[in-house]
Amino acid sequence: MHTVPAIRNLIVAALAASLAACTTADHIENTDLGPPAAASETGSDTGATDTPVRVAEGTEARFCPQASIREGTSTLSKKEGDALDYQAVLVNAKRDCRIVDGKLKITVGVEGRLMPGRAAKSRTVELPVRVAVVGQDGVVYSNLGKIKVAVEKGATSRSFRYVDEKIVIPPASGGMIVYTGFDEGPPKQG
Repeated sequence: MHTVPAIRNLIVAALAASLAACTTADHIENTDLGPPAAASETGSDTGATDTPVRVAEGTEARFCPQASIREGTSTLSKKEGDALDYQAVLVNAKRDCRIVDGKLKITVGVEGRLMPGRAAKSRTVELPVRVAVVGQDGVVYSNLGKIKVAVEKGATSRSFRYVDEKIVIPPASGGMIVYTGFDEGPPKQG
């Protein structure tokens, strides 16, 4: 009769020992991972003479400007007379920032959809996408790119992506924003 409580106590002790071993093992493993990420990204010396902590090349930047679609530039429509040929819409803008050669390298991606209209003809069109980085002193970077997208008469919408990987600017700690949008240039006169 006394064997059931003894076995139960033995099982509880074994579970407690295995949990303690897991906790101890995790603690030992974590000590070999190096300094915490926040400490390694500060770019400052730790004060120790043997191993200074600095920002590694290609690491994520501490500051990455927000990317947004500029108001009034998210939609591009083309008509044939009164009927819609196609309409392209930008739906999302994302960015990634890295430190490369001491500079801030920003990669900007834009996602969109192209919907053929009633007057659509099957062909490929070029959509003009502008990416601009604006700081407190004005435009820091601006590029007008083109993306080719197929228009198919009677088809459903087609997704597209545009990526700008050319942005390399001095590192900043704030006050910048990345704007994206369609840019057909100034309106035609007449």
